[in-house]
Amino acid sequence: MAGEGNRDAAGVLHLDPRTKLLIMVLFSVVVMFDVVDGPAYIVRTIMTFIPVVLVCLEGKVHIGARFTVLFIAATLLQSFAQQNIHGMLGMIVLFICYMVTQFAPTVIMVGYCITTTKISEFMAAMVRMRCPQGLSIAVAVMMRFFPTLAEEYRSIRDAMKMRGIRFGGGKVTKMVEYRLSPLLFSCVNIGDELSAAAITRGLGAPVKRTNVCEIGIRKRDVLILIATTAFTVLYLHLTLQHGSVIA
Repeated sequence: MAGEGNRDAAGVLHLDPRTKLLIMVLFSVVVMFDVVDGPAYIVRTIMTFIPVVLVCLEGKVHIGARFTVLFIAATLLQSFAQQNIHGMLGMIVLFICYMVTQFAPTVIMVGYCITTTKISEFMAAMVRMRCPQGLSIAVAVMMRFFPTLAEEYRSIRDAMKMRGIRFGGGKVTKMVEYRLSPLLFSCVNIGDELSAAAITRGLGAPVKRTNVCEIGIRKRDVLILIATTAFTVLYLHLTLQHGSVIA
């Protein structure tokens, strides 16, 4: 896929794609339950920083640091807003803080999986799990779509800055028009290019796919899966014990 060579998927851990998928599933289950205090909240907070640790071990410490600051700020602001901000403004602030604390860990985990998994490794994992080829190809294209779209947006943003179209530049009203319109056209082109690249690489061909990459469940995969699963089971037990319901 386009842009695959720009990523360093080796990292420190180099987890198996199946391990990453299972961790994402566990985090998705955790997101369904909402707690605000008690032992379950402590367990949830610990789980929140599992993706941060994984991201930092891949050399992206700045992403982990930004998320940590954002999570702490959102938690403190949420506590402050509950006591001191009322009305519509308070609802908006609480909603934003809730979205950060509730869903940001899963977003970080998804980003970690996308940026540290080669498409060839992902396809090999899908073959071993005997997933339908149509599903595997769709997910593979999607995994490259969002990073490529982000690169395109950064290019458009830099071009607009050179033309003075930015906040405080006197052309704020044109930001949406000059950034969103090129981005929408880029989405169509990126989708077509990625689809063509997938066909060129033989994805979808009626033959058994072979891979030269090596994947496998190793000790580190087992340890991380055991830890994540244990935290998830403990979190669900504590949440249900206190009578919490699915959010």
